[in-house]
Amino acid sequence: MDTKRKEAYIAEVQYQTKMLNHLKKWLRNLIIFSSISLVFVLFGSSIHPFVQVISVIFMILSILSCILVGLGYKNGYDNVRKILNIMKS
Repeated sequence: MDTKRKEAYIAEVQYQTKMLNHLKKWLRNLIIFSSISLVFVLFGSSIHPFVQVISVIFMILSILSCILVGLGYKNGYDNVRKILNIMKS
């Protein structure tokens, strides 16, 4: 493998690793948001019934977002592994 191609692979792995770290932060924030929504689902009716309805909607949206971000993280991680395997051979 020539040095130019190897440098391009290294730069790509570094960039994708940086983006994977961003996805981890988003996933963490979405999990926190869904946990807060769960608290409002459980105790929101004591504030106002409308709060409970809105919190259920937010919880569903945050869980779906967690699934999508988790899938993106998994695919990105697999892609980095493939690039590293190409660099080994």
